[in-house]
Amino acid sequence: MAFEEAPFVALVHHRDEVPVVKVAGDLDLMSAPRFRDVLGKAVRGAEGDFPGVVVVDLGGVGFMDSCGINALVGATRDFASDGGKVRLVVKSSPVARTLSVTGLDKVFDVYPDVGSASCRGVA
Repeated sequence: MAFEEAPFVALVHHRDEVPVVKVAGDLDLMSAPRFRDVLGKAVRGAEGDFPGVVVVDLGGVGFMDSCGINALVGATRDFASDGGKVRLVVKSSPVARTLSVTGLDKVFDVYPDVGSASCRGVA
């Protein structure tokens, strides 16, 4: 019996005019380049907004390795340093644990759902 990996999906939609990058599947060496590309486009689209907010919904991610972490940080570094807010939605304990172990739960604002993360002006 062969092991079949769930397909990776990263797409952008808007909630209350805030771009939301919805991610599902494993965020690893194979999927990180696609994730970085989609997230980068969402960030570039939000750069002119004030306050600039991008939500990354990791609720569908079951696993995230260092390649996924690098893609997340790399695609959002300049946006965040210019005052943009990157808000993460995290539901799964493996992803929450990865963020905690790496200290990224202190770097990014973490929310339980897209609704609370997409409210402008709320930190």
